[in-house]
Amino acid sequence: MNKSKLLFIIITLYMFIITYFISKTIYLFFTTHIENWNSLIDIIAIILVVVIFLPFSIFISEKLTSFIMKTKLVEQKVYPTMITFLIIIPIIIFSFTVFNEYKIKSLEELLEYDQSSFEAVFVNHQEITEDHQAAEEIVEFLSQYQVKKMNDRDWISDVSKEAGFMIEIRTEDEIVMTSIYENRLMSLNGDYYKVANGPIEIQWMYDYIKGFDEVSR
Repeated sequence: MNKSKLLFIIITLYMFIITYFISKTIYLFFTTHIENWNSLIDIIAIILVVVIFLPFSIFISEKLTSFIMKTKLVEQKVYPTMITFLIIIPIIIFSFTVFNEYKIKSLEELLEYDQSSFEAVFVNHQEITEDHQAAEEIVEFLSQYQVKKMNDRDWISDVSKEAGFMIEIRTEDEIVMTSIYENRLMSLNGDYYKVANGPIEIQWMYDYIKGFDEVSR
């Protein structure tokens, strides 16, 4: 493999990684702000990535490769060092990302939100309260539980026989939403987690919600 082709492949991989993170960020932003999100929009998003973003990434990779080749860096001793760094850096970043994603963390981290723009708490799509203190009490209760990310293939989609609830914390700019069951949960972005020190006391939430129902009567 010649130097130009190797450099192009490495830069293209970098561009694909960047494209992935940008696309994911945009996708999560719109799924949070569009209430009637559906599978058709998902298909359109995928088509946009394949038809526009990926070809654009390849185009940029070609231009960068051509520019670097013209600078004569490939003819200097710095080239092997540059290639080594370009290969090692993604490996380090990927390893750190995987470690961070799969480490045990507080359930509270999945419910982080901008407290200055808090609007309301919804449970099972029903508004419970607009009291920020109530939201803090719920998050504080759930913060005692530790969770660890699961592989998608380990998630069993049938939850009909499990006690649980869906919580939404809405702010002016985002919706933080998580489906919580006794021994596992699913976040808005589709990540799955198992509870490390469960089971979660689901009845506590039921009783908490009941208190607001009684007040509103």
